[in-house]
Amino acid sequence: MEKSHLASSVAMVLTAGMSTSASAELLNYSVLNFDTGSVTCISSCSANYGGIAGVSSGSYFGMDADGDGSISVIERTAISQYNGLIVGTTQDASGSHTGLPDGTESPDIDNPWGFYGNTGMHYSISPTNILSDDGAGNVTLDFSGWGIAWNGISRIDMSTNAWEGNAEGVAIVSCGVDCSAGDSYTLDYSAAIPIGDPSGIGGVRYNLHLEGTISAVPVPAAVWLFGSGLLGLLGFARVRK
Repeated sequence: MEKSHLASSVAMVLTAGMSTSASAELLNYSVLNFDTGSVTCISSCSANYGGIAGVSSGSYFGMDADGDGSISVIERTAISQYNGLIVGTTQDASGSHTGLPDGTESPDIDNPWGFYGNTGMHYSISPTNILSDDGAGNVTLDFSGWGIAWNGISRIDMSTNAWEGNAEGVAIVSCGVDCSAGDSYTLDYSAAIPIGDPSGIGGVRYNLHLEGTISAVPVPAAVWLFGSGLLGLLGFARVRK
């Protein structure tokens, strides 16, 4: 009887926190891995002239620099993954500065990028919690803590002034199937820099587009250690018997 109880305990511990195929939904601590934005030449390309470049695919953020109410491909900045977006957590970043990235930054979500000659990174100072999930690939995430560190400014709030049909401080995730581990996804979000922001570009519209695949929830190392301890007890019980 004791051996049976120990075996049940081991099974419960080793399955706790794991995602399974029956979990047809996005889970907290899943990682939204994103593909690097692809920069291509749009026009006037030649060997001696760089031409006009834009982000044609992959992940990026955009700024409506010309104020026409839309963000064209040449107003996009390509981004690449550092740790990715970890659902249900806070992810801060620091070390933005004037000039281009030089390795002194402390990123979390994305690698440092250059925007108008200065370095920035994205962050979220509140958890990107799941607000809704219909189990059919349509999810909303809480982006009320979303922001950018750029040009030595540690906090540029990107949580208000939604446009493009988005709700305030809410990101929309669309998945290929159900947003479970291994599924493909796109994430879209919009906001605008608050008027009077220290960046000097208050009122400029912003959008974010991520695309990639979702990673399974990792099983904490402590769970495996605890489980191995229980297995050891089970083996000891067998020896005594």
